[in-house]
Amino acid sequence: MKKIILLFVCALAYSGLSAQDTLKLTLSEAVEIALSESPTIKLADKEIERVDYSKKSAWYALIPNLEGNGQYAKYVAPAKMSMFGQLMDSPTKATGSLGLSASIPLFAPALWHSINMTTLEMQAAVEKANASKINLKNDVTKAYYNVLVIQDSYKVLLESYELAKKNFDVAKKGYDAGVLAAYDYISVEVQLNNLQPNIMQAENGINQAVTYLKILLGLDVNQPIRIVNTLADFEKNVVAVDRLQDLNLENNPDLRQLDIGRLQLQKSLQLQRSQRLPTLAGFGQYGYQGMSTKEMMLNLGMAPIPVEARRDWYSQGLLLGLQLRVPITGIFTGSPKEKQLKIQEESLMLQRYQAENAIHLQALTALDQMNKAVKQVEATRKSIELSEKAYSISSKRYENGAGTMVELQNASLAITQAKLSYHQAISEYLSAKADLEKLLGREI
Repeated sequence: MKKIILLFVCALAYSGLSAQDTLKLTLSEAVEIALSESPTIKLADKEIERVDYSKKSAWYALIPNLEGNGQYAKYVAPAKMSMFGQLMDSPTKATGSLGLSASIPLFAPALWHSINMTTLEMQAAVEKANASKINLKNDVTKAYYNVLVIQDSYKVLLESYELAKKNFDVAKKGYDAGVLAAYDYISVEVQLNNLQPNIMQAENGINQAVTYLKILLGLDVNQPIRIVNTLADFEKNVVAVDRLQDLNLENNPDLRQLDIGRLQLQKSLQLQRSQRLPTLAGFGQYGYQGMSTKEMMLNLGMAPIPVEARRDWYSQGLLLGLQLRVPITGIFTGSPKEKQLKIQEESLMLQRYQAENAIHLQALTALDQMNKAVKQVEATRKSIELSEKAYSISSKRYENGAGTMVELQNASLAITQAKLSYHQAISEYLSAKADLEKLLGREI
C-alpha cells in the first residue's frame, strides 16, 4: 500500500511538472519568440555583424600604416672581394638591418567611395534583416491562425459527432420500436461513422500545424505548447476596410532593398570612375644597419694588414616624401565596366517598376479578400443562427411525428457546414490582413 501511494504521488508530481513545462502562447508571444529564437533572424544578425567588421576594416585604410622590418644574415662561407687586382676573402662576418616605414593616403577618391560602399552594404544588411523579420512575422501569424482554424474545426466536428450520436440514439429507439424505416436508421449510422475519419484527420492536422509553428518559432519539436486563443478572440478584428486612397508602399521591404541596390550600383559607378583620378600619399622611412667583421690579415702584396673584429651600427637616415600615382591606361580600360554598371542600374529600375506594380496588385487583392471575408463572416454567422433554429424545429417535428429523420440529419449537417464556413471565413480575413501588412511593411 505504501508503494502504491508513493507511485501515485510521483505520478501527480510528474503530471504537475509536465503541465508547468507546457508553453502557453498568444499570437504576440509567438511572434516575439520567433524574432528572438528563429535561426533565420540569427543568421540575419550575423550578417549585420559581419558587415560591421567590413565597414571598420574599410575605415582602417585611412589610419597611417606603420611597418617595421628587420634582417640578420651570417656568412656560412666567406664572400670574396677584389682589391687592387687581388681576390681575397671579405672580413664581413654578418650583416643586419632594422627599418621603420609609414604611409598615409592624402588624396584617394577610390578609398572614400569604398567606405561609402560599406555604409550602403550595412544598410542593405539591415534592410535584409528587417525583411526577414517581416516575412517571419507573416509566416508565424498565418501558421498561428492555421492552428486556430484547425482546432476550432476539430471542436465543430466533435460537436457534430455528439449531435449525430444523439440522432443515432433517437433513430435506434424508433427503429427498435418499429416506427422508423431501416433505410433511415442505416443512413443515420452511416452519417455517424463518416464523421470519425474527419475527426482523426483533424487531429493529425492539429499535430502537423503545431509542429510547423514550433519550427518557425525555433523551438524543439518535442516542446509541448498550448495555443490559448481561439478564432472568436480575433472576430472583433474582422471589419471592413475602405479602399486605400493612397496605397503607400514606401515601407515594403522588397522595394526598399531594390532602392538600396540601386544606390549601391551608383556608388560602384562612382568608384569605377574614381579609378581614373590620381592618388597622393605621404610616406616616411627610417633605417638602421649593422655589420660585424672577423679578425683576419689582409695580404695586399705588401706587409700584411691586420683587421680587427668589430661590430658597427649606423643610421641610414630619415626619409620623408610624397608619392603620386597617375593612372594612364586605366582611363581607357575602365570605360566598359562603367557601361556595364549603367546597364545594371537601368535593368534594376525596370525590375523595381515591375515589382511595384505587382506588389500594388497584391495589396489590392488582399484588401478585396478582406472585405469579401467580412461579408462571408456575416453571412455564415446568420447561417449558424438559422441552421440551429432549423434543427430545433426539425427535432420538435420529429418528436411530434410530423418530421422525418432525413430532415433531422440535414439540419444537423447544415449546422456543421455553417460553423466550418464561419471559421474558414475568419481565417481567410486574418490571413489576407497579415499578407497586406507584410506588403505595406506595417500594421493596419
